[in-house]
Amino acid sequence: MLLACAVVIPALAISRPAGADGAGVIAVSKSDRGAVAAAMGQAMAGRAGRISLDAVTEARGAIAAGAVPTETLQAFRKVREQIELGWRDYLRVAVESAASRLVAARTAAEPLVGLPGGPELYADAALRLGVVLGHLGRTTESQAVFSLAVALDPDRPITKAEFAPDVVTAIEAARAAPVALQRVHVTSVPAGAAIQIDGKAVGRAPIDVQVTRGQHLVVAHAPLYAPAVQAVPIDASAVEVVLERDDAAIRLTGGAELGLAEREAQQLVDATLRFADLDEVVLVAETTRRGGPTLLVQRCAGLPARCSAVVELGFGDRSGLAAAARAAWDAARTGDLRYPPTVLSEREGKAHDGRCKVCRSPWLWTGVGAALVIGTVVTIVALQGSDPPPLLGVDGSGFHQP
Repeated sequence: MLLACAVVIPALAISRPAGADGAGVIAVSKSDRGAVAAAMGQAMAGRAGRISLDAVTEARGAIAAGAVPTETLQAFRKVREQIELGWRDYLRVAVESAASRLVAARTAAEPLVGLPGGPELYADAALRLGVVLGHLGRTTESQAVFSLAVALDPDRPITKAEFAPDVVTAIEAARAAPVALQRVHVTSVPAGAAIQIDGKAVGRAPIDVQVTRGQHLVVAHAPLYAPAVQAVPIDASAVEVVLERDDAAIRLTGGAELGLAEREAQQLVDATLRFADLDEVVLVAETTRRGGPTLLVQRCAGLPARCSAVVELGFGDRSGLAAAARAAWDAARTGDLRYPPTVLSEREGKAHDGRCKVCRSPWLWTGVGAALVIGTVVTIVALQGSDPPPLLGVDGSGFHQP
């Protein structure tokens, strides 16, 4: 790092890209979802460093704990880089370039103020911008920026080891300046959002708040909505903060079930991969086909998620579940990932629409035969050019665990 004073971004819980060495299961079942998830987890043993048997719940917990996706962490890093480049320009007396970079850094930091570490990052950009504006003789602007910076990060030490003596004096003057108050009416869409001003909770919108005259940042939080940030200009008497629905949180809250629309299934798988810190997930649905219990399985990875061909395996009774899961995993784990997640879009008891009838097989399971497993893999690979995802059907009425 160039600067000893650089703000350290807190250790955010994030969804890491491929390399996280984790795999998860998204299971649905009318009778025993836990048993289906456990059978698939056992089948996948050794595939990854860790296996989550309930990946959706893990992703929900991560969001509740403050997780953010990788792209948000990248935004933090980009702002930090802009701040460092701007300050480097200032130290090299390229003052106009420094001002331009720091203005851009402060603007980029504004949407991050509602996240852990965001207020401190914005305050650092603002503080350094204030220094540059003061150097340019824009004293009034500089003081306003200093005031907002110290309000957002009041515990930030300001020392002569970091800044020139005149800068320290100017910042201390901003802290000690006489307080002139103004009333601001804050509303939110949707109504009732929890409101913070300059990092301090003030209540729920709509609300009237007394603030010092100057620049401020309003942050709004509401369940199932992404945090929203709104700058309050000097002398503003009213501000409205509009929050956007958090589709990932909404979809994860709804959970996995059969009959999801394809768009909803895609959102669920993508959100699970992003927030549960997983390389891949396996979709497994226990449903009914031709009068008997059947597993539908896909392996999915990437963002947006792409999945293997659908593997369909019938089994005679609960004793055959573990063996069916192993055979389905053996088939799905080697398939190319080129299809959307469709297993969760299936409907209970619905026969396949016949668009891939050639993929179906009349073989009758009487055990877990190696030749049949090999044949399953070959069949899926050979037919993966079709659209929709190819489906391998097996009549499992005689399938029992050996």
